[in-house]
Amino acid sequence: MDITRYMPCKKKTRRSTRLEKRDKEEQKEKTIKQSPLGYIDMLPLELKFLLFKYLTIDDLSILTISSKALRNLTESYLTLYPILKRDLTSRLHVLSIYLPTPVAKQSDLVNIFTKLGLLTKRSTCLYATKERLKFINNVLSKLMCSNFVERCEDLKKCMALTCYGKFLHTVIAGWDDCECIRAYNAICDHTSLLKNVKLVVGSKPGGHQKLEFEIRCFYRRVFLDQCSSLHDRAFWLTRILKPWPLVYQARLLFLLYGPLLGDEILWYELSESTPATPTQSIQHLGELANALQILHHYKQEWSEDDIVSIVDELTSDPDEWLAENVARLLILSGEIITSKLLISKAINGRVMELSSLTASFCVVCVKNELDLNYVITVIRHILSVMEGSKERQNFFSSIMEMFKELIMDLHEFDDEQGNEMYYMVTALVEITKKILNLAFKDLQST
Repeated sequence: MDITRYMPCKKKTRRSTRLEKRDKEEQKEKTIKQSPLGYIDMLPLELKFLLFKYLTIDDLSILTISSKALRNLTESYLTLYPILKRDLTSRLHVLSIYLPTPVAKQSDLVNIFTKLGLLTKRSTCLYATKERLKFINNVLSKLMCSNFVERCEDLKKCMALTCYGKFLHTVIAGWDDCECIRAYNAICDHTSLLKNVKLVVGSKPGGHQKLEFEIRCFYRRVFLDQCSSLHDRAFWLTRILKPWPLVYQARLLFLLYGPLLGDEILWYELSESTPATPTQSIQHLGELANALQILHHYKQEWSEDDIVSIVDELTSDPDEWLAENVARLLILSGEIITSKLLISKAINGRVMELSSLTASFCVVCVKNELDLNYVITVIRHILSVMEGSKERQNFFSSIMEMFKELIMDLHEFDDEQGNEMYYMVTALVEITKKILNLAFKDLQST
């Protein structure tokens, strides 16, 4: 038996130290090149995260699109060390321990959430929409005033929803409409928003003053005010209004853009008084008129009949608006919407409303130093759809009778003075009727 068979020689091949060192360096270099993170892979995880603490949000955002490995590492870091710290979120609210954010620093806060939105967008770009919406709702949970132990003391000055709106629109920029609808539904489901809206629109206007203002702030700051284009604003405004019946659509539109005093929506202001100055007129009605124009141009989901119906409901709920305020709204809404509404009334034989509006157009033009040719254009639009000269003459007579009522209602006289005033106004009305019939004789003969 050969014992050497079971005892192989242990003799080691001799190599120089220099060659061994070179082999180790080559192996190390090869390992580094094959590693997805290069030299960073040599560091322990704790040291990697320590280095990440010195990076800005912009730097982390760029890392997420550098490689899959860096994206995973950045995501792990953000899980353990969230950027959205409680100290930052608390300062967005108006709490007793903090002063309201100065105006000069508000843009800095909004920029932080813009960058945070871009970071979230890039780090979750490979995720399914359902998973990305979880991140969006998680940020909303951290920012909502109702989730804080201390109640936000002044919602009007609170920056939380504005910052969240900027974050949301940055994340969903470039998404398809169907994905944006899913985002809207997810946010509504995550909050009690739709339940509160149903309560408000189904109750007497002003019956839930605080809740009305909260709904206005949420819709405007999160979905509407952060839109970068008119098309985007029309899309989100449509999402808000379309699920509801027409009467609720009009009420919601007023809730969003109607005149406001402090945190109270002035539901009855336009039914009781008219703006004293052109500036106040724009403050009260400018945003409503702009919203109507935006919807009118969004042809995908709104027809001209829809807009006419909304204006009709808007100006009669909760009480009938003063004719002068309706005229101001129509002038601010533009000639197309105005002509469609007036033509609709003319076709349906609503002569009294037309004469009242025409007289109010004249008053508004004089008060705001506008060209009265606008009123002539309006009258021609109305006459173009009226059948027969008799109907047109009745329209002219109705306009002048309306002027007569407006003038007589402005003054109080004793019997003698009242008779003289009555005769004077009546004389003016009758001669103006004759002049109008002559001026529009070409249209009356058709």
